[in-house]
Amino acid sequence: MTYFERYKNGQCVAVWNELTALGETVRDSAIVGDAVSVAHLTMERVATNIDRLVERLASHGYEFGVYPDGTRFPIESAALAKPDAEFRALIAELEHLAGAIPLSLRAFWDVVGSVSLIGRARNDWPEYGDPLCVEGPAAGLADFHDWYADLDMGEPATEEAFLCPIAPDVLHKDNVSGGPPYSVKLPDRGADAMVCDEWHNVCFIPYLRIAILDWGGFPGLSHANPQDRWRSKGKAFVPPEWLPELTHDLMTF
Repeated sequence: MTYFERYKNGQCVAVWNELTALGETVRDSAIVGDAVSVAHLTMERVATNIDRLVERLASHGYEFGVYPDGTRFPIESAALAKPDAEFRALIAELEHLAGAIPLSLRAFWDVVGSVSLIGRARNDWPEYGDPLCVEGPAAGLADFHDWYADLDMGEPATEEAFLCPIAPDVLHKDNVSGGPPYSVKLPDRGADAMVCDEWHNVCFIPYLRIAILDWGGFPGLSHANPQDRWRSKGKAFVPPEWLPELTHDLMTF
């Protein structure tokens, strides 16, 4: 039975664990087509889930494009931007310059595009909710050019890795000065890759499961969030009644 067939039969976690454990050999000709099919089906489910989250949040008056403190983004951006020809051209350019993109992130960009649930709810939420955000390849291209320009002699040093940004950190998502962005090291020929500087210390697929399936797009609401001790304690947080609705009937992946 192929990885794709097993994945469709419900072995989602096991299949991704096995594909990730293969390392670079997942790109072998006998495996890569099967692995790419799994990655695309995964992201089709992720896209469906994100569509549901955006729709449910909007129905409850959630404001996208606004930081929790009420400050509007300096550049207008959509909560969900589907990939188009220009977007896919940027993926190809980034891969040409920085090297292989892990199958998981590549499939996210190919199928989902980019997403940002950064915003403000009607009722007070605790600070540092760490809303789901996965930026497109444009941010990675901009940082790659800066990274490359800073290297001595204009040639990448073998001991240095390019960290491709995929999201602001938990503090910057609340419009507070913070640390480095969540990122993925490139090149990476594996099926999945660690999300660097993200507090769960997991690969991209497990991170998406935590963020979407467990927390409806807001993993920072967990008391396990390292920023929990810095939240305002003067007013007890009473989650809105509709919060469990966010994770209701989402597709496993």
